[in-house]
Amino acid sequence: MSTPEPSFSVNVDVANPGQFFACCGLLELAHRLWPGTEGWFENGAFCVVLAAASPERGINKLIRTLSETTLVSDESRGERATHPVHFEVFGLMLDWWLDGGDWTDSGHSPFKMWAGQQTAIGIVEQLRTPLSDLLTEGSADSCLDLAIPLTGRFGFDPRSAWRAIDAGFSPNEQGIEVGTYPAVELLAAVGLQVCRPRVGKTWQYVYSTWSSPLPAHIAPAAALGKLPLSGRRDWAFRIVKRGSYKGLDQSIPWEPNNHD
Repeated sequence: MSTPEPSFSVNVDVANPGQFFACCGLLELAHRLWPGTEGWFENGAFCVVLAAASPERGINKLIRTLSETTLVSDESRGERATHPVHFEVFGLMLDWWLDGGDWTDSGHSPFKMWAGQQTAIGIVEQLRTPLSDLLTEGSADSCLDLAIPLTGRFGFDPRSAWRAIDAGFSPNEQGIEVGTYPAVELLAAVGLQVCRPRVGKTWQYVYSTWSSPLPAHIAPAAALGKLPLSGRRDWAFRIVKRGSYKGLDQSIPWEPNNHD
């Protein structure tokens, strides 16, 4: 079966775990707007094919909808910093940070990496505000590479990393803006709601890319490496400490003989 022509694609570095999970989030949101959407990784891009193409279906429409949808904080769950966030138009609730799963007995996901006075809904608001403006400055296929100075982020993109020992202080703790990739951070937060990595050896986390078109409901199994897909590649990353905050490190190839 031949690979279909993509409706749109975004440039992606699959060794960047934030960009990988952002692509998972992009597929999930596209599916919720246009059921039947499929996505796959190919030649440095994440390709998306929509069930029916039209001028009102595409990455620009998706990003615009994401930047405008009503957000509601579910104050009945979690503490102030961790109240779940509901994306009204998409019918999507983000609450993965309250799920420790098999990773931890703390009650929180290890990927809940923000601290201090930041709240989940506050981070989402700050990240989505510049999205539409950023797309006017660069082509949509480069949305994962567009950066802006911000004080808040989830910590998914390693390119926003800094070393306190080199800087002499912590930008986060001082409230100083740091180059942030809002599309990556926000879409990855969506991606983690549906696609989770598996635990590898030496406290690494592992995810798998796929090269055949898959619908959104199959992507979580593919990301976990549970499907015998041709063209599958595995990548491992760690969560690293940055002052009182944490973030994801760059991924490395994960060889089959290292699988748990």
